[in-house]
Amino acid sequence: MMNMKAAVSSIPEKANKAHSLVLVVSFSFRYDKYHSNRTICSSTVELLNLWKSCVLSHFLIYLRYISDETQVKTLQASLNKSLSTTMHVYGHPTALISDTVIPPLYITQNLQLAQFRFRLYSFPPSTIQHFLWRLWLPPLQAVPLDTLEDLMQNAVGQVDPPRRDPNSPMPHNITLSKPHNKKKLYKKYLETQCFDQWRAHLEIVLSNPPGRVRAYVHWHLHNKYKRSMYKPAPYLTHQSSPYQLELLRIRTQHTLHIIPSHLHYAFQNPRADYQERVCP
Repeated sequence: MMNMKAAVSSIPEKANKAHSLVLVVSFSFRYDKYHSNRTICSSTVELLNLWKSCVLSHFLIYLRYISDETQVKTLQASLNKSLSTTMHVYGHPTALISDTVIPPLYITQNLQLAQFRFRLYSFPPSTIQHFLWRLWLPPLQAVPLDTLEDLMQNAVGQVDPPRRDPNSPMPHNITLSKPHNKKKLYKKYLETQCFDQWRAHLEIVLSNPPGRVRAYVHWHLHNKYKRSMYKPAPYLTHQSSPYQLELLRIRTQHTLHIIPSHLHYAFQNPRADYQERVCP
């Protein structure tokens, strides 16, 4: 059984330091008279990539070893706050992490653990990793709770149930691929499975009372483009696209009665409620 309290307590501290660094760099790009670059600082894509490279990695480095769901939820809340303050977008976190292509931590954790188990039993027989895997293999059906083996088994059971039994064959395209491509192809396969898990989680929101989050989820699940959670929204893929930040704020908002882009209608003529309107 693994106790990750010390590691979990240090993650927000390191992430906050990196978060401060991102804010300083962003401010410097905008206002430093010698190095100002308004094109970079005004680009939502550049700022998002800067945040991912400096801050997001701290939340992911020990994620596979955390067995307590409460600790994962605490880290998720800290991640959401850091992302919101960096992007200056204070809408609903479900919509924000979906548009910016940052999967929830519990889904990323399942992906990491499933990949980890695949690497263990795919190593050559002469390696220490393969030897350890052979030692783990007999008791895998009755492993103690909250151990790394138990976490791997549960993760595979959620994202790749047919491979819960290590002796089960891999998907056909992975079996026929070259050895050095198997890990990459299996990761892509797991991302598809994780996307299905994320969709199932979002579908629960559709049973909630009407609201902006429900409208966003309805759009996300039923739009004709069928966007993957591992690919950013189309308007964020172009670095020179105008009004990226404004559109991100509109799509992720959760205010029910007053919407900034329609304030000129607020006190003139009555308008229909926004609860069920599809987000732009």
